[in-house]
Amino acid sequence: MLPQGLGLLSLFPLLLLMPLLVADDNRKRLSKAVSRLQSKQPSVAVCTYGQFVSCCYGWKNFNGVCQPQCKKSCRNGICIGPNKCSCYKGFQGKYCEADVNECGLLPRLCSHSCMNTQGSYRCYCQSGFQLNADGETCSKTSPCSNSRCQFGCQDQEEGGMRCVCPSGLRLALDNRTCEDIDECQHGADICPSSRSCRNTFGSYLCVCREGFVIGMLQGKMKCRDKDECLLGTHRCSRHGHCINTLGSYMCKCQEQFSGDGFTCQKQKINQSLSSSYYRYKLSKRKISTKDFSSES
Repeated sequence: MLPQGLGLLSLFPLLLLMPLLVADDNRKRLSKAVSRLQSKQPSVAVCTYGQFVSCCYGWKNFNGVCQPQCKKSCRNGICIGPNKCSCYKGFQGKYCEADVNECGLLPRLCSHSCMNTQGSYRCYCQSGFQLNADGETCSKTSPCSNSRCQFGCQDQEEGGMRCVCPSGLRLALDNRTCEDIDECQHGADICPSSRSCRNTFGSYLCVCREGFVIGMLQGKMKCRDKDECLLGTHRCSRHGHCINTLGSYMCKCQEQFSGDGFTCQKQKINQSLSSSYYRYKLSKRKISTKDFSSES
């Protein structure tokens, strides 16, 4: 039933617009569907068929993603489009089935000899030459190449070679290996007075002596005294006092205790003094008893 005052004629324009509104809504939905699908794969993989969206010919939908299809598998490559392979380096052909003979390419890759391998190649040098780090060029062999030195080798002007060692090491008796130089034994004043020398392989360290710790002193990192009394790291007796000294500490027993400070024992009262006091108290008691008897 039409609302009161609203005739069929008044609805005629609205009825004419209905197909257009539905078509516009379908176009918007289709556009959104295409956008969602194209965001996951290349645009060439997505096609629209009327109001439907699907993968183009030569592509297949796998979990919502259009994947390219090749009739044959790419043997040494990957499928990047309908019947189209992208070959790995060193391979060629429609399905990447053929090896590339790099030794036949111009310009020549190897300066001396070349041997082709599956998907690659290898360079070789003539006698008296050695292959450089680039794997392609060759240079004249140095006497040091077969020296078997532990760290390094040096060619001599008059011919031949000799092994060399880094700083802090010296050549051993076999003239091939290197041994450590103990700087702590050879340099007595190598470290400041507050530090001691600790040898390492090829070098040395200056560490704080016992009783000192590393810290800031006058704006510089220095070894300063370690206050064992303040830190509570001393070994004094609980009946003793800790006295800090430069680089160490001392222990002293409290009053009425004796010992070296590390071990303190309570002092014993002299036996003769104790006996005298006892006799004095006993005599006082006898005198007071005698006086009481005479009065009575």
